[in-house]
Amino acid sequence: MSDVSEFSDDFLIGLTPEQRDAVTSPARRLLVRATAGSGKTHVLTLRIQRRVARGDYRPDDVLAMTFTRKAGEELRRRLGAAGIRDVRAGTFHRAALTIVNQYRHDHGRSPVVLETNRRRLVTTLAGQLTDAGVVRLDDWQVPRLELEIGWALSQGFTGAAYVKQARHHHREAPLSLAQFADVLDRYVGLCHSRGVLDFDLLLSEAITLLRDEPDVRAAFRYRTPSLYVDEAQDMNPLQFMLLREMAGDDPDLFCVGDPNQSIYGFNGASPQLLGELLRTWPDTQTLDLTRNHRSTANIIAVANTLLEEGARGIEPARDDGPVPIVRAYNTDEQEAHHVAAWLTANHRPGTPWRAMAVLARTNAQLETVATALEVAAIPVERRGPDHSPASDLFSAAEPGRRVNSDAVDAVALSTIHRAKGLEFEHVVVVGWAEGLLPHFNATTPAQLAEEQRLAYVALSRAEQSLLLTWSRGRNDPRYPDRAPSRYLASIERTIGAITERNAPLTGEARRARLAAIRRELTPIDDEVAWPDGGRTEGS
Repeated sequence: MSDVSEFSDDFLIGLTPEQRDAVTSPARRLLVRATAGSGKTHVLTLRIQRRVARGDYRPDDVLAMTFTRKAGEELRRRLGAAGIRDVRAGTFHRAALTIVNQYRHDHGRSPVVLETNRRRLVTTLAGQLTDAGVVRLDDWQVPRLELEIGWALSQGFTGAAYVKQARHHHREAPLSLAQFADVLDRYVGLCHSRGVLDFDLLLSEAITLLRDEPDVRAAFRYRTPSLYVDEAQDMNPLQFMLLREMAGDDPDLFCVGDPNQSIYGFNGASPQLLGELLRTWPDTQTLDLTRNHRSTANIIAVANTLLEEGARGIEPARDDGPVPIVRAYNTDEQEAHHVAAWLTANHRPGTPWRAMAVLARTNAQLETVATALEVAAIPVERRGPDHSPASDLFSAAEPGRRVNSDAVDAVALSTIHRAKGLEFEHVVVVGWAEGLLPHFNATTPAQLAEEQRLAYVALSRAEQSLLLTWSRGRNDPRYPDRAPSRYLASIERTIGAITERNAPLTGEARRARLAAIRRELTPIDDEVAWPDGGRTEGS
């Protein structure tokens, strides 16, 4: 048992009323919809701390599920600082691995062998199918086949279920539906024949055990009376199935997430699952955290233009700050050169390189930027793929990847996907052109909606200043004469309104404004009494 510090109301000082409600609500089931920069991790941590201190449960009764190893480590660090060191915090995959390995241990079986490289299995399967004449698969088809297998498994589909659902989801498989369904089932069979599980099959195995083995289900729920889910908008259907089997009909459940930051559709994630959560446990209470404590009011005003219709706007907790900037260039090289110049201008005493980031939709866009920054002698650090199952189950860094990024004084270069959850004082987002953002692969309404959320996530990483750039691609034979991103029109209108509002008044407009101010200040008797007893005639 941890040495749990006392929780007093002093810990609630400084919280907004909405944050306080999220921490102190007596509801057994609570969904907190928390916008970017609203302090959701702080709220989640305080709620665990408070309920442990009150004796509602012991620290090791709590399972907090996140989506990256880094997020789990941060949660454990915060709780440890409060004297709570036994809370289980990690990804869905780590929780599933614990369930499956415990069952195997209890039945005298070997632990799970995880295949962390799905491409390796898919390549083997493609070769077998081609050699057997079942279906011909060329090398270029293997990545698409791997992606579609991953999506199908993330939905919990067998081959037969895939055939029924693929058209509904507007899937474009590299094979006919019947052929792909057969390949999907053969892939699962290959894994079983080799005695391995990939990450999705690991989740499926845990779901099956919880659903079909009463002893496993009873033991898990006895040991885990309280469940927490951070970044709940990142759940895919398979992870939601696992949560549902873990939780049962009457769980003590706290979920926090932001549907506006649901950007992992390639992994099967969908913001609609937050609604499914409410349908599964209809007495779940909901709270909204809408105040952003990270970004300036002007950055939030720009980010708000990218919220989907009907979404609740973000409320700023900070002052206006510098007005965001949009710049267009003829070539990618010009764009990258001016990005380097902007970063250099912002690198002042008190503003280290690590306070800045350059974000892009794809890794390929970052290569030109990296070259320009190298020429300008700006130190650069490439951010790795934290949002993957392997980031939690395996701690070894990738070759060439720094383990402790925060200790490196370098500008972060990152895709937008990898930057979610991060924040920087000064942010550049490059590539605001059609075909890049939104990406040309996004064709369905759902995919385009996710691209818009991705753009919103990019903007909301910035704390103090924000630069948006795009290139017409004049020297790029692949994408010449690009058009500006469809998202820029609303952004530039908002920037224009901010600029006009802040512009000093001159001439007749200034005289009219001064006259209006005088009228507002003049009392009815046309006289103003001064504190020293003197008087002055009103204008």
